[in-house]
Order: sequence, then C-alpha cells, then structure tokens
Amino acid sequence: MNNKTHIFLVIVLALNTLRYGTYLMEGDTHLYYIIMFLVNLIAVLFVIISRWNRKKSETDSSMSESR
Repeated sequence: MNNKTHIFLVIVLALNTLRYGTYLMEGDTHLYYIIMFLVNLIAVLFVIISRWNRKKSETDSSMSESR
C-alpha cells in the first residue's frame, strides 16, 4: 500500500470512528452503532500497527544490508 492510500484510509476510518463515537456519546446505544464503532476502531488500530510493522521491517532490512 503506498503512502497516499494509507493516509486516505486512516482519514476515512478515523472520521467513521468519530462519527459512530459521537452517536454513542449522545446516548444512542443501538447495537449497530456499537458494532460499527468497534469495527472502525479495530480497523484504525490494524492499519496503524501494520504500517508501523512495515516501516520497522524496512528499517531492519536496510540496516542488515548496510553491514
């Protein structure tokens, strides 16, 4: 996934997470909003962690190549 796609995905997921989070904070506790909030939150965490792991592996491989 290139950098622009990653940034776009994080922005869309963050906006959706905020949207469903505001529904929950307003007191609208339908099961749909709870599930969508959790799914979006998990997706945001997954994208951030996968990007972090990819950067870490690229850094590790570049360091081993320089030796």
